[in-house]
Amino acid sequence: MTRLRPVGLQDLGEVVAIFLDCWALSYREVMPAELVERMTPDAAEALWERSLAAPGMDFLGAEGPDGRLAGIVGFRLTAPGVGYVSSLYVSPHAQGGGFGRRLLAAAEGELADRGATTARLWVFEQNEPSRRFYERSGWEADGTRETLPEWGVPQIGMAKRL
Repeated sequence: MTRLRPVGLQDLGEVVAIFLDCWALSYREVMPAELVERMTPDAAEALWERSLAAPGMDFLGAEGPDGRLAGIVGFRLTAPGVGYVSSLYVSPHAQGGGFGRRLLAAAEGELADRGATTARLWVFEQNEPSRRFYERSGWEADGTRETLPEWGVPQIGMAKRL
C-alpha cells in the first residue's frame, strides 16, 4: 500500500525532481514548447521553495516502493466551506500506479475534514490527460478560465462537491 506523508522544505530536492520530470516528459507532449523550456531547474527550485513555505498550504507526498516520493499534492481552505487543490504532480516514471488517485482523494478528505463542502482547482486547458484524470475523479469544469502572466497559457477551473 502507498504510504502518504506530509511534505515540507526538507523534501525540496525530491519535489523539484518530480516537478521537472513532469514538465520535461509529460508536459512536453501537451503544452507549448516555449512554456516547457522556460521551466529551468533554478526556476523550479525557487517556485517550490516559495510553495512549500507558503502559510496555510499543506502538502502530502506519496512514497513509492523504494521509499522515495513518487508524487505530491497541495491543498488549503480558501474560504469557509471552500477548499483548493494545488500542484498535483506524479513522477512520469510512477504514473499509472494509483499515486495520483490516492493523493487527490487524501487532499479531498483533508479538506472535507476541515469543513470544505466544495473544492476547486486549476488545470492547463491544453492538458487533456490531466483534465480527464480529474473528470474520472468526479471533478467538472466550472466555466472559469484564467491566464496567469508567469505561464502565458490558459487554465480552466474545475470544481467538485465533497
